Amino acid sequence: MTIRTYGSALLMLLATLALASCSKDSNNTTAPGTGTMRVRMTDAPGVYQAVNLVIREVAVLRDGSDSTSGWQVLQPDSASYDLLLLRNGVFTTIGSSLLPAGHYTQIRLKLSPGSTIVVDGVTYPLTVPSGLQSGLKVVGDFDVPSGGLMDVALDFDVSRSIIKTGNGKYMLKPVVKAMPFTLAGAISGTVQPAGVATTVYAIQAPDTLGSTIVATNGTFKVTVLPAGVYSLAFDAAAGYRDTTLTGIAVTAGSTTSVDTVRIAIQ
Repeated sequence: MTIRTYGSALLMLLATLALASCSKDSNNTTAPGTGTMRVRMTDAPGVYQAVNLVIREVAVLRDGSDSTSGWQVLQPDSASYDLLLLRNGVFTTIGSSLLPAGHYTQIRLKLSPGSTIVVDGVTYPLTVPSGLQSGLKVVGDFDVPSGGLMDVALDFDVSRSIIKTGNGKYMLKPVVKAMPFTLAGAISGTVQPAGVATTVYAIQAPDTLGSTIVATNGTFKVTVLPAGVYSLAFDAAAGYRDTTLTGIAVTAGSTTSVDTVRIAIQ
């Protein structure tokens, strides 16, 4: 065999080994028996100008694990979120990580001091009770598939979560719900005339299961709703009549659009 032939054979061998290595690496991007959980947060807004919440850790608990040491961390670093920017179908990812595949039953948010609320242009400290600093736990059923994704919708209800105390301070008492995006439905539409301050409530009597404030362009979207039939109540600004739609069917994993809602002057 000539020197050129040896050289060609060596190049072919190296190329084969490189391809095998690449194939092996690509197959290991998701190790067997693991999947991804991603938690995305939205807000049912309240009558404030900003609510800045500091979250220092997001973790989940696998079914059957020790409730003290069995937490899997999705996000280990502090981040601040203005909840009032997360409305009308806007979500932000607060944690995502590879996890052992299996069933998970709780999401834990560790909160930090430094959260604030803006009311009438004035910024106030938002008091976070010491118990919440060690972990706000949200119960649910979340199955992480091997090689797949469990995408979780977390709905933070600001209007129910903030309490003004007798001494003029603001305290956080969170009302939060969570469900897989595959189970979460939504209702969207448009209110006319645009610019009329209107709050929309999605109701399954006797409970209000979701709400939002209509955007300045007249659009709205109420998200993270369980499947079912809803009434949609429109609470309009002074001088306009409130309006209610009934019999709105919501299905899991999809958005139901309603006809344009016209708010009449009283």
